[in-house]
Amino acid sequence: MLSTSNLSAAQAETYYTKEDYYSKQEKAHPTKWVGKGAAALGLSGAVNQQDFSNLSAGKSPDGQSLTGRAVAPEKRRAGTDFTFSAPKSVSIAALVQQDERVLAAHHQAVSKALSVLEERYAQTQVSMPTGRQKLTTRNLTAAVFTHSTSREAEPQLHSHCVVMNATQLPDGRWFSFSNEAAIANQKLLGQIYQNELALALKQHAYEIEPKAHGQFELKGYSPELLKAFSTRRQQILKLIEEWECTSAENNRALRETATLVSRKRKPKEVDEGLLQRGWNALIQLKGLELPELPEGKPQLSKTSASAQSVLESAIQHCGERESVFRRTKLERFVFEHQLGGQSFDALEDAIATHPELIQVEESKFTTQAALNLELNTI
Repeated sequence: MLSTSNLSAAQAETYYTKEDYYSKQEKAHPTKWVGKGAAALGLSGAVNQQDFSNLSAGKSPDGQSLTGRAVAPEKRRAGTDFTFSAPKSVSIAALVQQDERVLAAHHQAVSKALSVLEERYAQTQVSMPTGRQKLTTRNLTAAVFTHSTSREAEPQLHSHCVVMNATQLPDGRWFSFSNEAAIANQKLLGQIYQNELALALKQHAYEIEPKAHGQFELKGYSPELLKAFSTRRQQILKLIEEWECTSAENNRALRETATLVSRKRKPKEVDEGLLQRGWNALIQLKGLELPELPEGKPQLSKTSASAQSVLESAIQHCGERESVFRRTKLERFVFEHQLGGQSFDALEDAIATHPELIQVEESKFTTQAALNLELNTI
């Protein structure tokens, strides 16, 4: 699942430096810089708090303004948080059963989704002789913070990917990062994460149970086990149930309000070993069982479809109403109906063989060639 929110400089600095609600051990919340923009700024490896604070304020790591103009912090968007959250069964396998392969699969899936965000949806707006134009820059600067618990001290593997409000043009100048396209394609990016995660886990012999809208859980993790570690969700659902009787608001608004009302203040950090003992005690108390972790290589199905055949099915389905359609429509259909069947890269290679069918979604943005011609006039 993927959620998004905009951040002020104050929110970015205070919320993400001490976010892993319970665990105080460094390995529980690794950080890293990602993106071509980060590389251009000389940022790599773990996130340094001073560098993060500077970027949140629109400055380079050495404290200089990136855009050459001062903006009041309270009026400026510091960044956008793209939070990728693993299914509950995946969190249990990774954190309660401590399967490092699952953690690696999560990181791999997040990286792929971020790379697609950077390549397709990293944009800015500049003034040109023809007016304000939105440009695809294909670079971002993001600080990734991976956390392991919820506010209820439950296993919840998730990564906050804070995409800073800065992107670079080919001539070296920095502009604000336009996040509209990324947010508009939030569902697709979440599906890419889910697909890559499912595929990676299947390669480690895990079996998945597809759910609605491109979601999944791991086989063998009972509903009772998932519910035991979903206290916060139960609180939200209870509030929604109570308010649905008296409110005419739509369900999404109810869910968002209930989430805010049921949120607890952040508790103090505790030792990771205590968390682990508490999780195991809860399982015993409720008489539940954890499934055994898979070993060995997965059994490859002889009926597994190729990326090309999967795409042909998607084209046939999507083509029932239109002859030319958006690439994202094909992708989302595949991720919803063939979850974890093909990697994103394999699917893109197959799509590339059908250029006559694909509506080029980037055509409404200024091309790189046009940008190079007009840069001197900005």
